[in-house]
Amino acid sequence: MKISVIVPIYKAEKHLGATLDSLLGQTHDDLEIICVNDGSPDRCKDILEGYAARDARIAAIEQPNQGVSVARNTGIAHASGDILMFVDADDTLVPHACARVNRIFETQSPDVFTFGLECDPPEAAPASLRRELAPRDIVYEGFEPALLFEEHARPYACRTALSCSFARREGVGFEPGLPLAEDQVFYFAVYPFSARTVLSSEKLYIYRMNDESVTHESIDGRRAMLTKLDRHLTAIEAICRIWQERGLRDFCASELLEWSLDFTMLDIGKLPAADQHACYARLMACLDGHFGMPSENVAKRRPTKACLSDIRAALAAAPEACDASANDAVAPFHKARYYLMRRGFARCAERVLMKVGLVK
Repeated sequence: MKISVIVPIYKAEKHLGATLDSLLGQTHDDLEIICVNDGSPDRCKDILEGYAARDARIAAIEQPNQGVSVARNTGIAHASGDILMFVDADDTLVPHACARVNRIFETQSPDVFTFGLECDPPEAAPASLRRELAPRDIVYEGFEPALLFEEHARPYACRTALSCSFARREGVGFEPGLPLAEDQVFYFAVYPFSARTVLSSEKLYIYRMNDESVTHESIDGRRAMLTKLDRHLTAIEAICRIWQERGLRDFCASELLEWSLDFTMLDIGKLPAADQHACYARLMACLDGHFGMPSENVAKRRPTKACLSDIRAALAAAPEACDASANDAVAPFHKARYYLMRRGFARCAERVLMKVGLVK
C-alpha cells in the first residue's frame, strides 16, 4: 500500500536533513513524502529542494506561514496514498516504521492505527510524558469512551496513521490557528468516528526533545500562563463545536466535562482571582452551551460536582470585585479529591514529588 507521509516544516533547518533521511531510508519504499514548507525563514527551502531533486518520492510545497495545522491540512489535500502518516520536521521514524504500518493496514484494515513513540534523549522526558508514550495492545471495534479518556493513545498526532479513505470520508483535518493542543482536537475528531482502531505499544516514532519545541516551551509567568490557557480553552471550544456539528451534543457528556476540568483547572488555579474569573467564565460558557444545560446536571461524580460548585460561587462574584490575590477559586480539598479520582494516588503523589524536585 502507498503511504503518504506529511511533513510540516518551519524553522527546522538544523534537523530537517535527518528527518528526510529517516523517511528515505524506510524499508517500505512505496511512499510519497509531502513536505509543506510553511514560510520558513531559514534554509529549509534550499534543503528541501536539494532532497526533492535527488528523490522523486519527495514533493515540496511552498506556502506562506499559516501554522502547523494548516500545513498538515495542505499535505492531506495533496495526498494520493492509501495511508496517511504525519512526521514533524525535527523528528524521525525507526527504519521499519512504514513497513509495520503497512502490515497493520493490510492485515487488520483499521481506520486508525496509533502506536508508541520514544523520546530523544530519553532522560529529557518528564515522568508525566513517559507514561503517555505508548498505548497498550488492543483493537477497538467501533468507539468506547475508554479510547479517548483512559488509553494512552493521545496526544501527538505523529504517532497515528489513518486510512486515507477514512480521512476523506470523515473530513479529518487539524484546527487552524491553534499552535498548542491541536493534536488533542485531532483525536476528538478522529476516534469517535473510526469503525476499527488498532493500538500498539510498539514504538515506531522518535520524538526529539529540544528547547525550541512548542509543546515544551517554558510556561512561566502570568502572561505565558494566560496564553497557554487561551489555547487550551480554544481547543475545548473546537472540540465542542466539532461534536455539535456531528450531532454529538450528548456524546460522552460526563467524560468530556471531567476531561475539560482536568485539562484546565490546575493552571487556572495559579492565576490571580480576576484572571481565574475570566477563564472559568469562558470555560463554563462553552460547556454549558455545548450541553444545553448547566454542567452540574451532566456531572455524575461528587468530586466533580464539588469543584463545579466552587467555580459557580467564584463566578457569582462580580469580576471587578476580584482582587489581585492568587487564592484558588476551587477549595484545595475539593481539587485534591477531584484529581485523586481522575488520576489515582500514585500519579498525584508523583506530581507532588516532581513539584518539590524529588522526581523528574
